[in-house]
Amino acid sequence: MKTNRRNSKRHQTMALMSNIYDGRDSFLGVVEDVSTTGLRVAKIPARFDDSKGKCVSLINGLVGDIKITMQPCWVRATNRGMYKMIGFKIPDPPPEWTKFVRETLHTVPPEESFGAMTM
Repeated sequence: MKTNRRNSKRHQTMALMSNIYDGRDSFLGVVEDVSTTGLRVAKIPARFDDSKGKCVSLINGLVGDIKITMQPCWVRATNRGMYKMIGFKIPDPPPEWTKFVRETLHTVPPEESFGAMTM
């Protein structure tokens, strides 16, 4: 059994997209869950370079876009290697991100959060 090492509760999301820049190219991904200190993004094309220490993301939310700097924590190949699912840590969350997570997602308990959007 794996131990949950997260410091913050994760909330599933719906209708959040992420444009992730790896230092060379920009990639679109689907944000599946978020917390104040991290997020999980799926459907990232396999050619995304996850070996970089940090990357920049623009999260496209319902109330506007939020720019964050993230670090990959774990990577899992999906769809027979066509895509990646990546868990990211947000080392220094900007105030806009913290406010977004707390006000928008923490109003619903984690077990009742929105279902993840899958493609």
